[in-house]
Amino acid sequence: MSRIFQFALVLALGLVPLAAGGWSSPPKPTVARIVPTGAAPCGATAAKGTLWVGVYNAGTLLQINARGRVMRRIAIGESACRVAVDSRFVWVTRDGASEVVRVDRSKGQLKRVEVGAVPFDVLHADGFVWVTNWDDGTVTKIDPERGVPVATVPVAANPTGLAACGGRIWIGHGRNARRITSIDPTTLRVRRVTVGAMPEWPHCIRGVLWVTAPDSVLRLDARTGRVLSRLRIGDTLADAARGADGLVWITDKQHSVVHRVAASGRSVVDSFPAGPGAFALARIGSSMWVTSFAGADVRRFDR
Repeated sequence: MSRIFQFALVLALGLVPLAAGGWSSPPKPTVARIVPTGAAPCGATAAKGTLWVGVYNAGTLLQINARGRVMRRIAIGESACRVAVDSRFVWVTRDGASEVVRVDRSKGQLKRVEVGAVPFDVLHADGFVWVTNWDDGTVTKIDPERGVPVATVPVAANPTGLAACGGRIWIGHGRNARRITSIDPTTLRVRRVTVGAMPEWPHCIRGVLWVTAPDSVLRLDARTGRVLSRLRIGDTLADAARGADGLVWITDKQHSVVHRVAASGRSVVDSFPAGPGAFALARIGSSMWVTSFAGADVRRFDR
């Protein structure tokens, strides 16, 4: 059986419960705005109606309003990627420079904070900023006001994405890992849980830990890490976020699509084109934004 046929079969089977339940899938979202960003828009996050995007090749941080107008273009340096926002600052990883850049939102001032080798993701949670360091197998904990690391926590090899859920900091891993790691944000004690798939990108959605592996999305108990469900979908799944439609949106970079998954995590509702190399997701109101990592834009989808 070909991979293409397998992929189509999974999608078709995912739609069966919807038909049997007597209702059809909601209308597919439409592209309402395409905003040029420069090559390889990478990470994206939203705060107070504003979208922040790290543009990898251009080395910039973009501030985009809800209508799609670029308000600011801040030079960060090449390999600007993942983005986190706190009450005062925007934080941007630069894997090529082994640093995270702190940007003062009101003054525009930059502070470069040295972390471990190849910082992969950044998260603001529990009053601190957390950064995964791919090459070092560590997580750096940063005091955001002082802009200095206060702890370095060894975790399993090749840490990837970050999420805060169930009172813990969850860390994904790459290179055929089968365990996910969590950190107690106060004691820094580490716990590892086997999940049976490579858990690259954890996401906290309504108190449940959703984890995207290359070919699957898993739902985990956010306190214990117990696997609640696993749904095989694609080949290069990445970001996940809850849409205004009540469904969970999941990007698939290789196929340049977004899959919409039922809140149960057990069926695919539909899939639609979302720009070349669809990667990061962010929600503002009833709109969803998707970065085109293999392209040069970010796209707004409205219901």
